[in-house]
Amino acid sequence: MRPLRPSEQSVLMAWFNNLSPHTRRNRFFAPVTEFSDAAVHHLVDVDAQHEYLLAVVRYENDHAVPIGGGRFVHEENEGDGASCSFSLLIGDEWQGQGIGRRILKALLREASRRGLRKMRGDVLADNRPMLKLARSLRFEVIDRQDGVVHIVRNVPRAASARWRRLVQRLLRK
Repeated sequence: MRPLRPSEQSVLMAWFNNLSPHTRRNRFFAPVTEFSDAAVHHLVDVDAQHEYLLAVVRYENDHAVPIGGGRFVHEENEGDGASCSFSLLIGDEWQGQGIGRRILKALLREASRRGLRKMRGDVLADNRPMLKLARSLRFEVIDRQDGVVHIVRNVPRAASARWRRLVQRLLRK
């Protein structure tokens, strides 16, 4: 798991275009037939100050092959200024293996580190695996509209460096 590199845009475009129609619909809420260079560029060109993007890759013949990813976008225009919205995408053959859980937990940790207080997401109402994952990570359903479920949870506060050192010291004993 690592941040995505803009130089990997062509690899990502091939990966996106090989996703099943069902997976594309679950992530983009519409049938996407093909991803253009501009569409992929928009997905991977992030403003690091306001967005966070992670990819899970595996290496085949020294080439990184994406298998999933996630991101959040800081929503500064929200009332509290400390909210973000997230999205998650896992390749078809990798779904149901805990990768989405690891990515979403990493997104929550980074949101906490940045001082964000709430994380929100939208999920298609028939995307049962994603709703199950969200509930298991204590997201709650706050609204249902037109086949879309809005989910939200508080972001845990980051432990202070002093507290982490104390816990690490105690665990070593």
